[in-house]
Amino acid sequence: MFSVQTGLSTPSDYVNDVYNTNLITTPDVSGQLYRDATRLGYNFGARLSINLEGNLYSYVSAGIHRFPQTDIRILKPNTDTLLATISTVQNVIPIEAGCSLYLLKKSLGLYILGGLTYNYITNTTEIKLPNNTPQFPVEKDPTNNRVGFSGGAGIDIDAGILAAGLEVRYNLINFIGRATEEQNKSFITFNLIATFGGRSSK
Repeated sequence: MFSVQTGLSTPSDYVNDVYNTNLITTPDVSGQLYRDATRLGYNFGARLSINLEGNLYSYVSAGIHRFPQTDIRILKPNTDTLLATISTVQNVIPIEAGCSLYLLKKSLGLYILGGLTYNYITNTTEIKLPNNTPQFPVEKDPTNNRVGFSGGAGIDIDAGILAAGLEVRYNLINFIGRATEEQNKSFITFNLIATFGGRSSK
């Protein structure tokens, strides 16, 4: 069974925590980080499933979640002195292996699913400096690799040549491999999903 999906990715507060800290300290300068709230993102992806037994299926999937530009302001600690503004865009590319189980499988289907994810996280950054301010020493376009998990439920309607439905999932993208000060990064997806050939192709 081959499926494609697209929809909205609703992020937690820390998805755009690019540097996984609120304070950057170097021998020459220190800066306190203040982040905008992460903005609503979008996603698309594909999934391949095979029947294991009865209503139980295994699947592998891949996709991309993109979160629009937000700003991080770096201020001199305990002052209002702006050292730099960093505009960032996040891309999360998960590769997942998991299982799904149909609780109801007639013309109308109801299922639950979950799996482990390998997440490649990229951050595009643009550093903006106030006039006559020296370059602030931060990493440009940092990337991370994390292991996470997802779980959720879906409902679909099988029309024979095509099954279409709605799926809701919780995604924690840094369950394993977090840095010392790194907070949980998660988002909830609300996706439309289409299965070619319908569920009869499973």
